[in-house]
Amino acid sequence: MISTAELSREQRDQVQDLLGAVTAHDGVSPLDEAATLALAGDAAQHLLMVDGESATGYASVLEDGTVQGMVAPEARRRGHGTALLEGALAQRPEAGVWAHGALEGSLAFLTGAGLVETRRLLTLHRRLGPDAARAEVPATTLPGLTLGTFDPVRDADGWVAVNARAFASHPEQGSMTRADLDQRLAQPWFDAEDMVVARRDGELIGFVWVKRERPGEVEADAEIYVVATDPSVQGHRIAGALLATALNRLIEDGVPGVELYVEADNAPALRLYEAWGFAVSGRDVQMRRPAPAGG
Repeated sequence: MISTAELSREQRDQVQDLLGAVTAHDGVSPLDEAATLALAGDAAQHLLMVDGESATGYASVLEDGTVQGMVAPEARRRGHGTALLEGALAQRPEAGVWAHGALEGSLAFLTGAGLVETRRLLTLHRRLGPDAARAEVPATTLPGLTLGTFDPVRDADGWVAVNARAFASHPEQGSMTRADLDQRLAQPWFDAEDMVVARRDGELIGFVWVKRERPGEVEADAEIYVVATDPSVQGHRIAGALLATALNRLIEDGVPGVELYVEADNAPALRLYEAWGFAVSGRDVQMRRPAPAGG
């Protein structure tokens, strides 16, 4: 098994091929966006198994202390998954291991290895389409408020600051840096028109970011990538105005549906999104070694 802080171009291609094969077989990607972006950088420790010119297994240990991995469908039940998991936990014993899609086989494997569920992330979905009723934009109660399109030059630093305050307790989102934002702005799917920002007297205080497969995509479902408001202005219905504006833009474009992710224990957010017509459509589970008795 290869362990490296940086994949070569050949190794990266092997992992990408493996990712495509596993996603097609399982119906869900075993790597989330952070892990996929880390393939081309130095923000992870990579564990790789290769047979000839093809990767048969891969796992990453991200800087945030999470692990994600996969084994080629034809190479499963041969000990590869166990070796990758043991290798990853040897580096980060306290790591949270993701089972994306909460597939039965993945959960059984991790449970059998002694891990227990510590976190659950839900996928919520809402149908849209050209005949969908427009969302009502709630009236806000904040003087000097305007909604507009994200300007990377003008708004990037403000975005990072608001994001950090809004997600101060979130294990991944709240730690995003300017470099993390710039990396996402450079992705082929990014379109500034799909980020609506709220400003008060010119200062950015909230945003909703829509992600599509490619700019202007109208045939596939979109994702509410993130929506946030600065804690200092919460309670003024700004998040609702942002979300409604984003949904109406997608409806006008004829996008068939939209999804978003929310923590399963975030009851207020779940009630809000259910009121907006979203329903649970999937889940991801994170598992860890249980804490030592008395620890």
